[in-house]
Amino acid sequence: MKNNCNAFLCFAFMLACSLVFIGCSQNDGSDVSPSTNDAGAVTSFLMHDAGLIITLLTDDGDDETDYFESYVFNFSSNGNVAAVGDSDTVTGTYNVFRDDGRVELYMDFPNVGNFDELDDDWYFISIDQNTIRFNDDGDRLEFRQR
Repeated sequence: MKNNCNAFLCFAFMLACSLVFIGCSQNDGSDVSPSTNDAGAVTSFLMHDAGLIITLLTDDGDDETDYFESYVFNFSSNGNVAAVGDSDTVTGTYNVFRDDGRVELYMDFPNVGNFDELDDDWYFISIDQNTIRFNDDGDRLEFRQR
């Protein structure tokens, strides 16, 4: 009787562990968003080798996306960011950090064209596929990897 009880307990334990493992490992890949506390994942995404393009920028309800359509943004590990356009390059700085439990992207560009629209604390929202999203008081910023 004791061996049957131990075998049953062992089986029940293995079944419970299997159910927990199956429940935790089911991910179809559609949700690859890191935690909103994961500054490292945000920084890694931004430093994509081929650069990023802005696919959405709204400021006070105005769509500013078209202004940046010819620029590729290259984020480096030393805190610099270069926006390389067809005929010019605009350089600035950036920082990814946690503040009040949220990950933020801060960018600082010179007052050139519409680049001051990017100078803000952008709150990280999500990453999916090859797009990262930020917002700030209703303004939205999205980068897509090239």
